[in-house]
Amino acid sequence: MSRKITEIKRLIKKECASSKLAADWFYETHLLAVEKFSKFLLRKLPKANKEIVLLGVWLHDLQRIRSIKGDHEKVGAIEAEKVMKKFGYSKDVIRKIKEIILSHTCSKTLPKTIEGKILATADAMSHYFNDFYLKIAIIGNGDIKDFKKWALEKLNRDYNKKIFFDFAKKKVKKRHEILKTIFTMK
Repeated sequence: MSRKITEIKRLIKKECASSKLAADWFYETHLLAVEKFSKFLLRKLPKANKEIVLLGVWLHDLQRIRSIKGDHEKVGAIEAEKVMKKFGYSKDVIRKIKEIILSHTCSKTLPKTIEGKILATADAMSHYFNDFYLKIAIIGNGDIKDFKKWALEKLNRDYNKKIFFDFAKKKVKKRHEILKTIFTMK
């Protein structure tokens, strides 16, 4: 990992520690998991630009980390640009990172590059290997019926729309089926 990315990772860890969201959980459970799955995908897809992917990992959720109201992807891309400018990244790198942040949820647009597909896939995979759904259920204020509906929609989007590689789908398939069963129980 480059020195700049290591410094950005340190900055994000510090910001998570002072964030309003479940700070330790978000850094330790979500961001480190997205990094882990990104590195797994990069080993299988060696033509992808590792630096672009890892910058995306650490910058894709800045809107949540900084608790800024507004569109998750758009605000996150703007905040990521600010960070990258401070670290001296070129306009071309900034453009690429903003593009993958704008498409990482796959809700409005789909990623066009291999790096964007890796970030979206790693983000989705992270939800299967931690307590993501349990944490959302605990901090949520809705009733269980609404939560289950949301969780099933999220699971389906993660599995069917955000995971772009068959080998990655295979890795989460069993967990996907278990979670689907849990959220469809009466």
